[in-house]
Amino acid sequence: MEKNEISKSKLVVPGEAVGTVAAQSIGEPSTQMILRSFHTAGIASVVTTKGLPRIIEIVDARKKPKFPTMQVYPEKKIADKYEKVREIWRKLEDVKVSNLISNFEEDFKSGSMMLNLDKEKLAFHEVTGRKIASELSKKEGITVDQDGDRIKVKVKKKENIKSMRTTFVHVLATSIIGIPGINKAMMLQGEDGTFHITTSGSNIEKVMEIEGVDKWHIYANDPFEVARNYGIEAARNVLANEINDTIKQEGLTVSFKHLALLADAMTYTGEIRSAGRHGIAGDKDSVFARAAYEETVKHFINAGLFGEKDMLKGVAENILIGKQIGLGTGKVKLAVRKTDMGKLKGSK
Repeated sequence: MEKNEISKSKLVVPGEAVGTVAAQSIGEPSTQMILRSFHTAGIASVVTTKGLPRIIEIVDARKKPKFPTMQVYPEKKIADKYEKVREIWRKLEDVKVSNLISNFEEDFKSGSMMLNLDKEKLAFHEVTGRKIASELSKKEGITVDQDGDRIKVKVKKKENIKSMRTTFVHVLATSIIGIPGINKAMMLQGEDGTFHITTSGSNIEKVMEIEGVDKWHIYANDPFEVARNYGIEAARNVLANEINDTIKQEGLTVSFKHLALLADAMTYTGEIRSAGRHGIAGDKDSVFARAAYEETVKHFINAGLFGEKDMLKGVAENILIGKQIGLGTGKVKLAVRKTDMGKLKGSK
């Protein structure tokens, strides 16, 4: 097949029901996913991170994914330098006080807590006890005193056990280094010898501020965060790619053009909308089309109250009233010119 013939074969025929075909093409493999999930013994807990739950998360346009992740790439000039990339890694992972101690002791009678630092953890994260004490001293309502590998935190105003316990919990959750929201970061090396960083949790805005990071080569699986930092077009690509990757992980295949159409429908207004009644389906102009999806009575009552008109231009509303839809053969309308009509009459 020649190049021109291949390009022509990818064209959509005018009047093709592309939305219906895309819905069927995505819906059928999704059904297979849930069947596989229910019939796979012993790994039910793993299913929540992939498969159908992930597709639902994307299509429903959840504001925050359950497991946000990022792929952070360094600038090309340092991508193959381990130490340089490690410096970026150190600035990414959010390391809290609780990650740097072996144990702690609370004394509610004196209103104090003793933190026993872990030398190995300190060395791994390249943090000193002085750094921890310095960060804790910035918090209000406590005094900090360091003695070698031990840090004593004392509450200035002892009110009750509950308030002291709350203060101690906040002390343990204090960030010492890293970026809030990034719980874990891991360095990986590609086949070409270059390094990149994968994170659990995401914060694109803060990561872009780190020196050495390629600001235009950060990938996050949270489309809303991508939209805030890179724009709606980038978010559209994330939506399509995430669904595509999820389907591929299950060993299934769906043509990317169907996924791209869904992503386009969710983002063409400039904002990310869900495919359900709170998004695409609920925003349709047709009263019948909205009522056919969910909350039928509500849509009819509102339409009656506000005097809405249904022009019957879509698919769902025409099917409801038994009228031919404007797709396929229904897209074509025949007309005869007056001059030709005269010829037809004359031929009789």
